[in-house]
Amino acid sequence: MRIDPDKNEGGYVKASSQAPAQDRACYELAGFSPDAAAAIVRIDTAMTRIRRSMQKREHVSAIIGELDPALDLPRLDVIVAVMNWHPESPEDAAREVTVGTVAERLGVDPSRASRLVADVIDLGYIRRAASQADSRRIVLEATEKGTALSTAFRERKSAAVARGLANWTEDELKVFAGLIERFTLWSKLAAAKPAEGRAPAEHSAIRD
Repeated sequence: MRIDPDKNEGGYVKASSQAPAQDRACYELAGFSPDAAAAIVRIDTAMTRIRRSMQKREHVSAIIGELDPALDLPRLDVIVAVMNWHPESPEDAAREVTVGTVAERLGVDPSRASRLVADVIDLGYIRRAASQADSRRIVLEATEKGTALSTAFRERKSAAVARGLANWTEDELKVFAGLIERFTLWSKLAAAKPAEGRAPAEHSAIRD
């Protein structure tokens, strides 16, 4: 008896096998060619794998374990927020960092940010200091220990990324960098306003 891998024991088509076809149909309805729609489905699948990998952050955890077993991911994120490894603009890079800034950058409530900051201060990676602009305001800054950890972490992370991209050509890297920046910009804009498209009303259940 032949078993169809796309069907369950009752003979019904598995949802997992239907999903790509349904997605392609939605993209074709939005005006993309069949080949372009199939490519978008591949992009979406790859992005799902990336999201899952980022949620686990196994490679980051491994690096932290080598550098300081007492440190964990939430507290590393505080160090990243205080040192602002990835500023969004020159103005953002120049901002003084407060507990409120940490809460904003991590997307957590101020009370949780305050607890995490206190933990990282106890570990010796950041400290409180008086603001250069207003001495009455308390800001956060990295200590020498925090700066050393940042340097060691980024060296190890860069080495891991370099190994993963070792077989890419310079042109491939440049093209990919431009495309992923363009895609992430769209993602940010799409999250800020309702989606617009030509999907018919009967597909609203899928969107919901």
